[in-house]
Amino acid sequence: MLTVWGMTTEKHDYFKDPPPRRVGTLGLLERDGQFVIISRSYWTEVSRWGLPGGTADANELPRRAFSRLMAEKLGGLRVTASALLAVDHSPEWPGRFHEGVNFVYHVPLPSDADVTVTDGRGYVEARWVDEKTVGELAVDHELARILQCLEAVRDGTTKELLVGLPMRI
Repeated sequence: MLTVWGMTTEKHDYFKDPPPRRVGTLGLLERDGQFVIISRSYWTEVSRWGLPGGTADANELPRRAFSRLMAEKLGGLRVTASALLAVDHSPEWPGRFHEGVNFVYHVPLPSDADVTVTDGRGYVEARWVDEKTVGELAVDHELARILQCLEAVRDGTTKELLVGLPMRI
C-alpha cells in the first residue's frame, strides 16, 4: 500500500487478477489464389466482412480453438492451422469491447474445397474472393488485416499488427 498526501492507493496485482482479454483465432483459408471471407450477422458494416474465426474458450489453445470453430461455423469443415500469419492486437473500447488478441493462421485448401456457413452460428454468408476483389466487401481494419496476412503468405513472415496495421517498433 502506498500513501501519498493523505490518499491511499493499492498497487494492483495483474498476475493474480489480470484484466479481461479475449483470445481470437482467424484463418486465411486459401485455394487457387482465392480465400474465404465471411459476413457476420452481429457486426456493423465496418467489420461485417472478414476472415472466419471466433473466440477461444478459457484454457483452449488458439490452434485448437481455430480447428473447432471452423468445424462449428463452416459446415463441419475439418482443417488444421498451418503457418501463423499474424498476431493482431485490439485495444479495449470502453463500453463496447474488452482488449483482444487475434491469432491469424494460414490454411491452404485443395482446389475442390468448398465452404458453407452453419445455420445459427453467427455467419450469414461465405464468399471466395481474391486480393483484387476483397476490398469490394471488406473495409477498414478487416481489409488491412487481410492484406497484411496475404503479404505474410508471400514473405513467409509473421506480422505483428495493431487493429490490422503493422506495429512500428
